[in-house]
Amino acid sequence: MLARGFGGAERSFVDTALALAERGHEVQAICQRDFSEKDRLLNRERIRVDLIKAGGEWDFFAPRRIARLLSDFKSEIVHTQLKRAAWHGGRGAKMVNVPVVAKLHNYVELGRYRHMSMLLCTTEDQMRHIKSRGWDMMKARWLPNFSRLRPVERIRDGWQEPLNILSCGRYVEKKGFEYLLRAFAQLLDSGIDARLRIGGKGEQQAALEEIVKELGIVDKVQLGFWIDDVSEELDRADFFVLPSLDEPFGIVMLEAMARGVPIVTTKTKGPLEVLSGETAKFAEIGQADSLFRGMREVILDPKVAMERSQAALDLYEAEYYSEAVLPRLEAIYQDVIKSSRN
Repeated sequence: MLARGFGGAERSFVDTALALAERGHEVQAICQRDFSEKDRLLNRERIRVDLIKAGGEWDFFAPRRIARLLSDFKSEIVHTQLKRAAWHGGRGAKMVNVPVVAKLHNYVELGRYRHMSMLLCTTEDQMRHIKSRGWDMMKARWLPNFSRLRPVERIRDGWQEPLNILSCGRYVEKKGFEYLLRAFAQLLDSGIDARLRIGGKGEQQAALEEIVKELGIVDKVQLGFWIDDVSEELDRADFFVLPSLDEPFGIVMLEAMARGVPIVTTKTKGPLEVLSGETAKFAEIGQADSLFRGMREVILDPKVAMERSQAALDLYEAEYYSEAVLPRLEAIYQDVIKSSRN
């Protein structure tokens, strides 16, 4: 992983390294020197962290640095996340004849993925995307994101007073938090007593704070805090809202499923593929009125909300928990390694 910040792809990188080490594999984590979450991987059993400086696509030294590290570790396979890592890591791995798989997180152009032995698509829609771009589908597999978050044994049976509504993500336009704030103000105006917490930080924080002031809901909303313990935060919430305008997947959705928290989400690509009307309440993209109606419907019918939560929890355990996904990832690694030796 050669990004510096921490979003869904970076979380996937960290979780994959940790999960593989927990399953007994020796893992080499190559990341930027200033990767914001490197401390999550340092001093972990069976994980070696190598910090490098890797610039943009014209950095001709980064692949050589990576090749030396792979050779020293005696790597059998390389797993990259995001385009820069695929480009530099793919070229570095080629220098030492190590096969590479790349995890896709967005709808990318594939020029920088030319050295990949296999693409791992997060959704079936991404599979359709790479096929439309001429990718050899013999070198592609569908493998969803996963979470290491332990599923709850039983879901809750009602609401708190006042209601505790949670959302989180980077404060950027595509996360749709402006629409959530306006929907929440309508919810309060309808007579429902609630509090809204939106965990995260980002470039839109000042703008969101201004909207909170404009709507007169300062005492009902908390912004600008980072969530260190996701399970603890979700366990405090009555339901979770994912108001995104664009969401290729959404790992936080899996975490809400794991903790049995009712979900209200917009009809973006990731949630539409993972969830259904039996597991979540859907709202239209970019429409505060629709988000308001969805939240209000969930609140007014807790029995249905809990039934959806139970169905989502069952789905998580069967399809998206690390214990379900990691054996499939290991099998893909073995297939790619075997093919590279033939």
